[in-house]
Amino acid sequence: MTELLDEFGVGTAAERAESWRYSQSALRALSQVAFEREQTSAVLSDALSTRIRAFKEPRVVFVNGILSREFSAFDESNIHVSDSIEISAQVRLHLVFVGVAADKPQRWQRDISVRADADTSIVEHQFGEGGPDVLGAVTSHCIVKSGAVLDWTTIVDVTDSHSLVRRQTADVAGTLRTTHALAGGRLQRFDIGCDLNHANARYKGRGVLMPSSRQHIDVQLDVQHRARDTSSDVLWRGIADGRGRGILRGAITVAQGADGADAQLQTKNLLLSPHAEIDAQPVLEIYADEVKASHGATVGQLDERHLFYLRSRGIPVAEARDLLIAGFVREALDRDDGRFDAWLSDHAKGTPAP
Repeated sequence: MTELLDEFGVGTAAERAESWRYSQSALRALSQVAFEREQTSAVLSDALSTRIRAFKEPRVVFVNGILSREFSAFDESNIHVSDSIEISAQVRLHLVFVGVAADKPQRWQRDISVRADADTSIVEHQFGEGGPDVLGAVTSHCIVKSGAVLDWTTIVDVTDSHSLVRRQTADVAGTLRTTHALAGGRLQRFDIGCDLNHANARYKGRGVLMPSSRQHIDVQLDVQHRARDTSSDVLWRGIADGRGRGILRGAITVAQGADGADAQLQTKNLLLSPHAEIDAQPVLEIYADEVKASHGATVGQLDERHLFYLRSRGIPVAEARDLLIAGFVREALDRDDGRFDAWLSDHAKGTPAP
């Protein structure tokens, strides 16, 4: 476990251990897998091929971490792909990471660099098919210039044999908007770091984590207000079923001199099984004056009164539960363009009631 902790952790040994405190057992189990670092090509099923081609252009597609020229379609004048991905112009891009079965457990890694000088939209998809274990690691660093807007959506729908370690950092002078829909996987770890380092910089973060079965999803959010009149608005929802475990640590720091900051953090969570667990840890540190800040976290179960109301209108109990779960999740996925419809259809369901 020490090798993986040193690789994926940040800071001193003590800081790495503390950051992974709730996920050390999952990381220890993963460290027992003999991953092959040499990447091999894989053949995609017809279902995966059809799904990939349905994404609009431009798109950059990786299969087990290897760039697929066959399925990618992008302008190389403003999107450069080598060991890392560099995006330097105003684009609306699909980043697609596909994991498929190989002969042996494999691991892969990709780096992404984005400089947003104007309005830029990126939708990142992570999905695949089952087989031997796969461990993927993606690191992205974003620079959002003053007056620019970067909108980044991440949709994860991996199988139980896949693990994903994702680190996203951003230096923001303009506006950053992120939306994360996380489900599936043996272990998912998502670190989100946002530095609001210019006056009037803005961050709006939305997210949902939905572990079920024995899945483990750990989200670590760190927002730093470093300049005057910055704002952050963070809202997450969590739903755990089966023996799934979710962790959400949301930390907001208002540094000295960042007067006029407005920082809001809220997370609400549902447990659908007596064996499920969600650890919600809001952290707020303020070192400046004239600051508006709040945080809150709740963990509960479906409201039986709401279930009774729907059942009294003739809705079967299973359908009523699914409607309540979907409504709870959609509160954090505040879009009406349909990009989350398929993900919600697959995951916003509870275990059938006895």
